[in-house]
Amino acid sequence: MDIAEAKSLLGMVSGVLYVVGFIPYAKAIWRDRHISSGTEGKTEPSKASWLIWITLDVITLAGMIAKDSVNFMLIGCIAGGSLVMILALIYGKKGWDWLEKLCLIGAGLGIAMWAITGNPIIGMTISLSVTFLGSVPTLKNTWKDPGSEDKLGWTLFFISCCLALVAVKEWTFASAAQPIVFFTIEGMMMILLYLVPMFKKPVAKEQAEREAA
Repeated sequence: MDIAEAKSLLGMVSGVLYVVGFIPYAKAIWRDRHISSGTEGKTEPSKASWLIWITLDVITLAGMIAKDSVNFMLIGCIAGGSLVMILALIYGKKGWDWLEKLCLIGAGLGIAMWAITGNPIIGMTISLSVTFLGSVPTLKNTWKDPGSEDKLGWTLFFISCCLALVAVKEWTFASAAQPIVFFTIEGMMMILLYLVPMFKKPVAKEQAEREAA
């Protein structure tokens, strides 16, 4: 097996793994659907993030198709993410705060700019920029309550992104920008899900001890 074949195989594994990651995530949303909104530990995804992500992922996919640089991870993301988006719209965090509204406006402007320019690279740049912007509500919610996101699902997403980076065939903007942006978002989620709680627990324990004293 040569390097090109190995990268193609890794790309396929990355796509399959990304789809698999949505299974525990969707199950967690469905499991917690009857728990009151805002309850700590309830899996409650951000409607704005998922709506923005899937919409812009479709736009990014169109740009990558135009440049013949499609990867399996993005296809898997759109396939599984569409289900999570529907669940998020039904059972996700109630209401829309100012940050989510701002992200939605940014997504709309990004789509409009691509329609005006008609350039797939410009469209991909705008789409990926707003995709990162769309992650802010989820990152914010995860910082406040790490239990609001499914750890297993995001871990599988992160592993998929690592494989997708290794599988990049040509380090051009069209081929590498999307895997890099996804890796960055998932990497930040790993920090928030695994590392931040380790630092928060001692602080919470000390606060409880002071209140009990």
